[in-house]
Amino acid sequence: MKIHSLTCLALGLCMSLSLSAQRASISLDKQNWRTYLSKTSNTQPTSLDTIDVKLPHNWDDYYGYRQLTHGNLHGTAVYSTRFDMPAEWQADQAYFIRFEGVGTYAHVRLNGHDLGRHLGGRVSFTLDVTQAVKAKDNYLEVTAEHPDMITDMPCVCGGCSSEWGFSEGSQPLGIYRPVVLETTPKVRIEPFGVHVWNNDAANKIYYSVEVKNYDTKAHRITLSQDLFTPQAQINDKQFTDRQVDIPAGATLILQDSMAMPKAELWSHANPALYSLQTRVKMDGGAEDKLSTTFGIRSISWPVKRLQAIARGEKAMIYGPQGAREVDANDGRFYINGESLFLNGVCEYEHLLGQGHAFSAQQVEARVQQMLNAGFNAFRDAHQPHHLDYQKYWDKYGVMFWTQLSAHIWYDTPEFRANFKAQLRQWVKERRNCPSVVLWGLQNESTLPTEFAKECCEIIREMDPTAHNMRAITTCNGGTGTDWNVIQNWSGTYSGSPEKYDQELSKPSQLLNGEYGAWRTLDLHEEDFTFKQDGPYTEERFCSLMEMKVRLAEQAKDSVCGQFQWCYTSHDNPGRRQPDDAWRVMDRVGPVNYKGLVSPWEEPLDIYYMYRSHYVKAEDDPMVYIVSHTWPERFAEPKYKVDIHLFSNCDSVKLYNDAYEKYYLGTAVNPKVKGEHLILPQVLLKYNTLLAVAYVDGKAVAEDLVLYQALPEAPGNDKLSTRVLKASNVKSTAYNKHLLKAAKGYRYLYRINCGGDEYVDSYRQVWQQDNMLYSSSWSEKFEDMHPYQASQRRSYDPVYGTKDAALFQHFRFGRHQLQYRFALPNGKYRVELYFVEPWHGTGGANNLQAQRVFDVAFNGETLINDLDIWSMAGHDAALKQVVEVEVKDGSLLIDFPEVTCGQAIVSAIAIASKSKAVAKAFKAPSYSHEAQMANREAQLQAEKRSASFIRDYLTQWSWSKADEDRVARMPAERLPEDKNPRTKVNYPVAKAQVSGAYKADFQRKKDCYFFADTLVMNQTAAAAYCQPEERDCVVFDFSVGLAQLYALRINYRNLSTDDLMIRLRLLASDGRVLKDAVLTFTPNDRGWKALSTTTGSYINAGDYKVVLSAPSLNGLAIESLDIQ
Repeated sequence: MKIHSLTCLALGLCMSLSLSAQRASISLDKQNWRTYLSKTSNTQPTSLDTIDVKLPHNWDDYYGYRQLTHGNLHGTAVYSTRFDMPAEWQADQAYFIRFEGVGTYAHVRLNGHDLGRHLGGRVSFTLDVTQAVKAKDNYLEVTAEHPDMITDMPCVCGGCSSEWGFSEGSQPLGIYRPVVLETTPKVRIEPFGVHVWNNDAANKIYYSVEVKNYDTKAHRITLSQDLFTPQAQINDKQFTDRQVDIPAGATLILQDSMAMPKAELWSHANPALYSLQTRVKMDGGAEDKLSTTFGIRSISWPVKRLQAIARGEKAMIYGPQGAREVDANDGRFYINGESLFLNGVCEYEHLLGQGHAFSAQQVEARVQQMLNAGFNAFRDAHQPHHLDYQKYWDKYGVMFWTQLSAHIWYDTPEFRANFKAQLRQWVKERRNCPSVVLWGLQNESTLPTEFAKECCEIIREMDPTAHNMRAITTCNGGTGTDWNVIQNWSGTYSGSPEKYDQELSKPSQLLNGEYGAWRTLDLHEEDFTFKQDGPYTEERFCSLMEMKVRLAEQAKDSVCGQFQWCYTSHDNPGRRQPDDAWRVMDRVGPVNYKGLVSPWEEPLDIYYMYRSHYVKAEDDPMVYIVSHTWPERFAEPKYKVDIHLFSNCDSVKLYNDAYEKYYLGTAVNPKVKGEHLILPQVLLKYNTLLAVAYVDGKAVAEDLVLYQALPEAPGNDKLSTRVLKASNVKSTAYNKHLLKAAKGYRYLYRINCGGDEYVDSYRQVWQQDNMLYSSSWSEKFEDMHPYQASQRRSYDPVYGTKDAALFQHFRFGRHQLQYRFALPNGKYRVELYFVEPWHGTGGANNLQAQRVFDVAFNGETLINDLDIWSMAGHDAALKQVVEVEVKDGSLLIDFPEVTCGQAIVSAIAIASKSKAVAKAFKAPSYSHEAQMANREAQLQAEKRSASFIRDYLTQWSWSKADEDRVARMPAERLPEDKNPRTKVNYPVAKAQVSGAYKADFQRKKDCYFFADTLVMNQTAAAAYCQPEERDCVVFDFSVGLAQLYALRINYRNLSTDDLMIRLRLLASDGRVLKDAVLTFTPNDRGWKALSTTTGSYINAGDYKVVLSAPSLNGLAIESLDIQ
């Protein structure tokens, strides 16, 4: 049986919901969960009311996008739900609950039984609930804690680190991944307990099965297994059954091996997956059964081949034809004896409005987007992702560089222990995946060498393929692993991108862990050449990325590949980063704005560049005119311009109209990765540009853009019926009367969502969308634009309507986007109008389920799982009609569940047949003026300023907001940054120092430098040294609040070895509050910070930090930070 089929992914394991098969699982995600925040560190108003949610859920939905250095939400959230067991519930079974992601700690209670506080973080944990569960009315409560400034876990929010300038992704607050109830016999296979791997030559497989007896008595068990081929047939060779005794409470690891001389090998071209069905049968007859997928393949990295040579062995690679030796200088990655150039992408698991809380459908959508862009490799950024990701990478043959952590280290016993615990679970969850080719221990690692080595040994112990095949890495800094993979940011952070191929080919590089560039959505320029100091236009972005694609491809015969940074601009607390978009209304942050798509998944031009180079035309033909977000290109008169095209087809014909009458020329594809099609110096007479792409002489894809400030092209009055090739538009759905009022109805509201007042072709007036009717996420925050990042517009023609302008403006959002209308009680017809403006531009074979959402009316979901592209195609008008009844004087329209992407709406109309309703609606209280006055009064009661009410309600204009654009956001337009990361710096010049040292000035900082060759300078500080110690530094500091404090020592270690230095924290009365040995790793390139903590809360008062050692030779100390 193939458990990689998509229908099995949602449950994490492919198991029946019936208990009759002994093992069963029940997803608890769709239960009626209730949650509230019990406390929060946020200074903005946060609702403490209990709300109903479905999992996954993240309370930190929009908080991190407010342009604050650290606006993310921290605190404690309580979740609860009730559930019944299925009718087949059996008291003699064992029961477990698996949590795949709780941020950051989880305290679990079931039916009053305290199941303890557990490390959640970014990996799963499973609890035995056998003694707590019952047949009916189970009450489950989970307290999710995500406090500020955690120091005992590797998953630290980027806004919380005590290191100056530190900036990383945020971390979730809540139950942000699946929760599964499992039932098994009392003797069962442990979670992720079946491990299957192969030898280097891929002609032998090994397995280990972890079995635990949860019963109070011993059992004799029989282990049997069925191996299925990738074609779901019983394999001709099988493992031998085994019978063993297992004591009460014991855990056994059972292992075996089997030759597989003719195995079908897993690869990018042929992702063949075997399935091992494992059965553990108890002496009483109960049987636990679990299917595990795996792939058989041989991989080889340059670093592993060099390690083999260092051991006196040969640099060998293995394939179907056997083994062969390769040159020691060969810098390529091999799979099954064939080199594969890695065209990879990195991705943070973030989405505006939900953070990390990805549903199974959202994971599938995000995966499909990256596959549609042509990537063949993926890197976790920078923590373990949802477990469904790896199932898709296995299924589609994508090479996977999984990663545990980023740039964080606290030298405390708790941090070390928890780091290793998370590491073990991370490896266990992923080691079966043939897609995993690299273990990423830490990005920009600050781990001490010896600790990194210890972690590597744990990985190799758990994954034998990490000895010779899978490499263990750090990236852009770090020691102690197999490989510190470089990041080559030439062109972005100085450097010479023109030499990229030469640099990448150096033995010290070979694989580029990150390359990318800053860019600003909608910002354009005519010059498509890369300028190092140029504005962050989309053209500059495309030019640099395309240069790196071209040069890397030229070097592909001597390098492993490269990973683009990053797929989506992501929440990145820790510094100000406000320039993700040109329009001020679109700017959110801080985000790392190097994404191929926006934080709300809108593709930029660069996305189509990658599609054109890495997706085959025979699989998915496409053409994209650069650019769809530059309608004002001809606002200033231009004579001739270069037309740039991204296409994977043989050639592209350009026309100055939509009907191929005004031919401009043909651009021929150079068929060189990194070079796109250009039709130079084109004179446009009209406002329409059509591109028709050809393969083998046949037109297979089209794209069309409309420009402002040019004369209308002949025939544009028929654009509503013009269907572009590969757009998936359902031409049979055309309705020329789409907007015509329904017969017998009186329309009370027509709203142009995201637009100003509009009069349609029927002379019907669509009112402006504003705060009178709508609200979005940013409205609840003080000093924020209430429409921030919730409105976009398209300039494409819209199929199926003569009123494209009504559809070209739209609002987008998730659970916080809503419309409310005052209405007399009665029955109403509600019409909603939609368009899919992003997914499918330029053509795509299958974009099903990229945007899926529900629409509710007064709390009742009447439109479920709406998928606009599947129903209408790209850039095509879609109308949905529902009948609703209003009982309390208002109608609320919202989007309570957005399965993937963002909900989107272009227009809303509300009508009634009732004469009584029509008469009641004429009452003065329903007049527009009265409603505006009421809304003004509400905003005044909320203490909104007169200017706020004027700017965003009474005088609001979408067209004026559209013109508010800046390339670089002035600091004075950013909100006041109430950065909670306050710290006190204690320079070493004010410390007590004794030993062989001198005052020095290094790397622009004053410091004290210790060296054995210096004259001994013994001072009163020597009293704090132990008898065997010579050198010491004593910092005095004070705190005014009882708290756990971070201690940061800013240093350089100019020696070549780790320095083991004793740190003692002393109270004012001399008591030792902390005594630990810290590791100061070598770093001769610049200053570094070593972080630890006070170990526990310390009260307000005076303290000393003493650093001492027999010799501090090579150490320079600049200061101590207390935070």
